[in-house]
Amino acid sequence: MRQRQDFFLKHGELPKGFNLSWAIFNDRLEIIRLSETLYSQVKKPIAAIVKQPMSATFPNMDVDLIDLQCRDSEQLLHFIDTHGHALQASIAAIEGTDDQWCIVFTRLSLDEQWLMELHPDYNLAIQSSDDWLQQIEAVMTAKPDMIFKTALQQGLALTHSQVGYLHIYDEKHNKILRTAWTDKVKLYFAIPDNQIYLAESGIWAETIHTKQATIHNEPLDNSVKLQKDGYFAFKNHLCVPIRYRKKLVGIIGVGNRDKPFTNVDAKSLSIYATILWHCVELPRTMNTMMKQSVIIKDQKEKMTQILVQLIGAISEALELKDAYTAGHQKSVAQLSYLMGEKLGLPTDQLEGLKLGALIHDIGKLAIPSQILAKPSRLTPTEYELVKQHPLQGALIVDEVEFPWPIKQMILQHHERLDGSGYPDGLKGKDIIIEAKIIAVADVADSILSHRPYRPSMGMEALNDVLMDGRGKIFDENVVDACLDILAIHDLKTAEYVGSLNLDPAVIIEEYHTLEHVESMLLKAKMNVAVVLSEQNRLPIGVIDKNILAFWHSPFINTAAERAADRSLLNKRAHQIMEHKINIIAENTILKDAKVLMEKHAIDYLVVQNLDNQVIGIVTWKILANALMNELDEERSMQS
Repeated sequence: MRQRQDFFLKHGELPKGFNLSWAIFNDRLEIIRLSETLYSQVKKPIAAIVKQPMSATFPNMDVDLIDLQCRDSEQLLHFIDTHGHALQASIAAIEGTDDQWCIVFTRLSLDEQWLMELHPDYNLAIQSSDDWLQQIEAVMTAKPDMIFKTALQQGLALTHSQVGYLHIYDEKHNKILRTAWTDKVKLYFAIPDNQIYLAESGIWAETIHTKQATIHNEPLDNSVKLQKDGYFAFKNHLCVPIRYRKKLVGIIGVGNRDKPFTNVDAKSLSIYATILWHCVELPRTMNTMMKQSVIIKDQKEKMTQILVQLIGAISEALELKDAYTAGHQKSVAQLSYLMGEKLGLPTDQLEGLKLGALIHDIGKLAIPSQILAKPSRLTPTEYELVKQHPLQGALIVDEVEFPWPIKQMILQHHERLDGSGYPDGLKGKDIIIEAKIIAVADVADSILSHRPYRPSMGMEALNDVLMDGRGKIFDENVVDACLDILAIHDLKTAEYVGSLNLDPAVIIEEYHTLEHVESMLLKAKMNVAVVLSEQNRLPIGVIDKNILAFWHSPFINTAAERAADRSLLNKRAHQIMEHKINIIAENTILKDAKVLMEKHAIDYLVVQNLDNQVIGIVTWKILANALMNELDEERSMQS
């Protein structure tokens, strides 16, 4: 029986010395793999190529031309690399993937005589393609009302033509809505402003109908009747469609060139028009995306702030119910944050850890108060009831969609590495790192705190408990971090923002004028004023020195300028204030205040008490002095 022939090369069977330049990139246009041949041709460090945008490796390649939606057919690009070589890039989607593409580079020999003889216009096409970047730059830097006029002028320069037009096409209504003509067209006939054409009329009708380039190298009819329909005296004429996202969005036509137009001219002008439209639409798309991004970011920050306030309120509610453990959750949250920071957790994860720790005992709301406040040891039955609080807490927050694993922190903070914890007896890697941290912080605060049935057991007892359980029931890295921190920190005496010598807040009303605000700040020798609502007396905005500098201008000599100044000074506080207020609670620790000011790059924070009343302003100077004093105390304890 004849064996089946296999004519296809296997992997690794390419002939030695067969230099193939290729790369694989993802849908973010980042190169993720490449051949050795391409690496040697690029002549850049591998770190400057891999996982970097393709535009960094090939700055002259217009990556905007790559259609990431087109995964069914091959795409071709031509460009000049940084070493002066002309390259053709063949791009195809990789089967079996959703986001990976292969690009193969072929070097073109532009000086081959046979190629020039084969196509006499080849040199002109290459020269035109080399000019594209300059033509596009002129369009992108043009004023908005001159973009299409500038684009048309660059099209004339690209094709060495004398007259031309650029029309915006409405595919839905089959009409030309907006036009741009070169000035020389007016030599033939007058063009009304905002002229609207039917798509079937004019010398461009064939291009709109076929969506293909149209070439007329013979003189066109010059009758008066046809001029009204978009005809005039063209000696040679080329019209090409402008496509964007597979739709016909316009047409561009040029004419009255001494030499006849060829298909090479059509291709050159078509590529120019395509790149042109992408360059026109890209800024619009980016602006829309940026606006949406800002809205989404603001909404996310507002939701996060609401969650933080909600968690704080829940924590306060639990402490009101369980008076004997008041402050326990805050101490656990504070220690957990410091431990997470020492373990190298990222900022966002630290924020979630702190909030989860603040309500880790929320399930105790379901436990009778007489059991929580019992001044003696619990009976086995009572203890079993208390052990249900992680499960009860998880049920309370079950329907809340947090951006952090808050539910798992609550549910797992009494789990232990060896499976001896509750409620599910989880082991090792099944317990999230946040729950492991809260578990140690919870034990630490319990041992160091006074209880109704016993006094504080002290640091020595805590050290014994944690070291006995290190690596067995508690994560060893978490235990080490806890003991290191407690060696230099006194959690019960840690300083809060409210205990600092705050700058007084200048309180103003919504109806106060700019002149009045300036006078009050000057008299108080302060830089920040807080605007209170007339209805609920809560802060609704701030006015600081930066806002005053924006609105205030010195009096000038002319009567008109003095009148303008008086008008500004009479503006009301609610008209000039900054609505976004950077507020912080008085029971916030100094390190959290520092993180907040650094994160938002702000100079001050408005401090509120538990009744939401403004009690002062904390500035970088006040905070820095307090942190330095805290650091000095830590150093003295270490020595």
